Amino acid sequence: MERVRGVAWDDLAVLLAVLEEGSLNRAARILGTGQSTASRRLARLEERLGSPLFDRTPEGLRPTALALELAPHAELVGGHMSDIDRLVEGRERSPSGRVRLAVVEGLAANFVVPALPRLRAAHPAIELDLLSGQPVLDLVRREADLALRFAPPTSPDLVVRKLLSIPVAPYVHPSLADTPSEALPWVMLWDPEERFVESQWLRDRAQPRHVTRVTSWHDLFAAVRVGVGAGLVSPLVAEEVGLVPVPAFADEVVVSHPLLLVYHRALRHVPRVKAVRDWILDTALTSLPAPAGTRRGSGDGPAPPLER
Repeated sequence: MERVRGVAWDDLAVLLAVLEEGSLNRAARILGTGQSTASRRLARLEERLGSPLFDRTPEGLRPTALALELAPHAELVGGHMSDIDRLVEGRERSPSGRVRLAVVEGLAANFVVPALPRLRAAHPAIELDLLSGQPVLDLVRREADLALRFAPPTSPDLVVRKLLSIPVAPYVHPSLADTPSEALPWVMLWDPEERFVESQWLRDRAQPRHVTRVTSWHDLFAAVRVGVGAGLVSPLVAEEVGLVPVPAFADEVVVSHPLLLVYHRALRHVPRVKAVRDWILDTALTSLPAPAGTRRGSGDGPAPPLER
């Protein structure tokens, strides 16, 4: 017991970050500290425990059996520290400080950024970190405060609100609109296993002879926009830049993706988080024109109603 009595959470955080990232340098970066500081904390933890946590090899740090056994217990400590953090933040009296909003790729520039001036005008003391184009961040571990995403979370600690059902349909540059469907080139996301509904639709319905594959939504949209080929995009972004429906599939909606607002239940009354949440609901999204096939959420579907 004496060995662990003086263990600091900052030291355990380095352990978890190194296990997650595989290197001390990357671990320090996600923790927002220098590599030398992270190294000292890891050495301090190993000294306190009286045993190495990583073997230093030419290939990098290799976790020992103790590190792997310790990890789930360190994660529990991290969860409790986040709970304490949220409890303290709940005593905040007015909306001020930093809020981290995670946004799926392609959503920030078209939906969120145009509404930022309204947030700044209403809450000048809030500093917003817009995290887009990254892997899904863990809201339970406080990697972000709120998220706009399509995939529903699994944690019961997270509140979910369905905002929009966003359709995806075949669009093309006007210069290609008269191209016969059998000769029309297409642009699609890289999906060799055809896991996406969009990939399956292209295979079964469009049956393209020439396909350009890209690895990001931004590249797909840019390619369709300049006339590389037709692509499956949302009317929300297609129509405002002059893209037109592919004539052969003009009435088809391939799939509708539910856009979800997600945040931790314990943060719902923190003033700055509540302010950003309400801005997303009342300004950023509800002011968007809804093209045909786009439905605004009102608590329908499996998502629970928003808690105010």
